[in-house]
Amino acid sequence: MSENTSMQSIGTRPVTVERAIPVTYDLGNLSVFDTNMMDSEIMSSTDEAKKEVYLQSLSRDSAQLLVNQILALPVVTGGRTGGDVNHTDGVFVKLPDPTTQLPREKPIPVAKPLTKWEKFAKQKGITPKGRNTGNLIYDEAKGEWVKKWGYKGKNQEEPWLVELNEKAENGNGEESGNKSKGTKKSKK
Repeated sequence: MSENTSMQSIGTRPVTVERAIPVTYDLGNLSVFDTNMMDSEIMSSTDEAKKEVYLQSLSRDSAQLLVNQILALPVVTGGRTGGDVNHTDGVFVKLPDPTTQLPREKPIPVAKPLTKWEKFAKQKGITPKGRNTGNLIYDEAKGEWVKKWGYKGKNQEEPWLVELNEKAENGNGEESGNKSKGTKKSKK
């Protein structure tokens, strides 16, 4: 009995809260809607401290009801449900989808009107050149992605077969007339 009186003197209140009209919950938005009437005597009094204490007690009771409902939800255990959240760090619950539609901060954006060129192109069936075709292609022989053209591109590859003229070969095994680009430049 001394424990009960000491708890009340500290200001702890019971976990269960009773309301005349049951409150409505939207656990997806973490909100409680209380339609019970407020005490008109307290709200119309001129004592601001008394009003503040009354409003704080109503807020505390509503928050307690919300916490009770959240703790009644099934607990998520083990594994990851998404992102980098590890569920071994504490107790987690999965909130249901929100039931209350919240208003947008800003209005829904209006679609921009078409320009004269866009109207003309749509009428004539002109489509913009695809920029997302990309500059890289997969080279199966090398097993990597290479450029289609330009420096080290697919079109710059050395031919895989070069015909040799037997008459043009020197005695030391070099070609005389069909030299590669590197040896031609070194002579100049």
